Amino acid sequence: MKTLLPALAGLLLSPWLMADPLPFEQFMRLHRGMSASELAQLAGKPDYTRPDPAGSGDTELFWLGDIDLPYTTVITLHQGLVSDIHRNKRL
Repeated sequence: MKTLLPALAGLLLSPWLMADPLPFEQFMRLHRGMSASELAQLAGKPDYTRPDPAGSGDTELFWLGDIDLPYTTVITLHQGLVSDIHRNKRL
């Protein structure tokens, strides 16, 4: 029973632990070549980070959409600089 309680609490709190979706005004200020620190100041902490297993130095950062702002933003960092920016409408 003790192991079930933390798992249940995690499920209930998970929506509040997620980052906010990236507003369009902030998305428009993103550009290729900006540093990871500039990105963090502008966009905040991502919902999910996926490092590249091939070891090429790429990292993908995800800001997930929600009901009010249904756009998921994916930014690829290559050696600490923004190399690719995608924004898709979540259906």
